[in-house]
Amino acid sequence: MNERLLAVGEYFGQSGILEALRSLGFEIEAVSGEYEALRLIGEHEIDLLLLDRAEYAGSSLPKLLKALLREQADRPFPIIVFEHPYDEQAVIAGLEAGANDVVPRTVSAEELLARIRNLLRIFRIEHERSLKKVTVGDLIIDPATRTVSRSEKDIELTVKEFDLLLYLARHVNEVCTREDILKEVWDYDFNMGTNVVDVYIRHLRTKMDKGFRKKMIQSVRGVGYIIKEGE
Repeated sequence: MNERLLAVGEYFGQSGILEALRSLGFEIEAVSGEYEALRLIGEHEIDLLLLDRAEYAGSSLPKLLKALLREQADRPFPIIVFEHPYDEQAVIAGLEAGANDVVPRTVSAEELLARIRNLLRIFRIEHERSLKKVTVGDLIIDPATRTVSRSEKDIELTVKEFDLLLYLARHVNEVCTREDILKEVWDYDFNMGTNVVDVYIRHLRTKMDKGFRKKMIQSVRGVGYIIKEGE
């Protein structure tokens, strides 16, 4: 199946870049504004997004990219930002805002193609890794089917309970702070005084530990939580 690209910005319709990419087998949707882009991302699977920096109705780049990143939570895809003028500060700003690559409008089709293929390869490898089963002792988590079992006993979890458990299990033997959990599981940039992590940990413990002697999730006082292997 050919990769599907989404190009956001009127510039792309004038540059000839899209035609060059289509000739190489890419399927490309082109829209002029951010709202159309968000709608399409919600309706279709996108493999990569091209975004022209100058074309989104005055929205700040960090806010726009954050909105795009939220939309792609279930199936992440890379974002390439086109900058004009193109300089070191533009590259730094784009990368810090969440873009995976920043290129000048004058980028050649050959260089752009190489960058696209590189990012698609990286994201494909990461996507495949994200679907691998996670095993910690008698706990088995299957991200592909979003199922959990312990000693072959199926455990029903809510969406957020599953996401929280998977995050902790992927960081086995590491202390996960409340701040890190809020950022990675809830997409909160900072702790707003919420106790949502502690509440969900209690819910998880009720489900995970029922009928088992060993407690799956351990507290690290004043810091966060940890799943330990082999104890």
